[in-house]
Amino acid sequence: MLFHKRIDVIKVISTILILISSIASAYNSYKWVMKPDTALLYIKAGMPGLGIQLLSLFLGIGGLLLLFPQTFKVGEAFLITHSLITVICYVITKDLKGGLGEFVLLQIPIFLVWAGYPLTVLEKLRNFFT
Repeated sequence: MLFHKRIDVIKVISTILILISSIASAYNSYKWVMKPDTALLYIKAGMPGLGIQLLSLFLGIGGLLLLFPQTFKVGEAFLITHSLITVICYVITKDLKGGLGEFVLLQIPIFLVWAGYPLTVLEKLRNFFT
């Protein structure tokens, strides 16, 4: 019985993290695609404006793919790849404190890959509102 409650807690946490990750990814993607000059880290690392826009688009697509169970793992792969590129940019600019912070944030998509897509929680929420 305790094991099932623990799984439900993990699925609730996973659902919250998916929603937060999707919203944050879409927001940053929109901001950086429209104004790549605001992405100062990537500019300092020597990335051209088109590269910043493509990387940001990659981030936004990954965030949206998280929302669907069929594309969940692809979205996670996009977010993990984006985080690794960002850590590399921090290393290039010799900002190890920022790189460590991004490395900590990298653990969110890794946790979501481990926890899996919380379909049962989303079904419960849908059934609650219908």
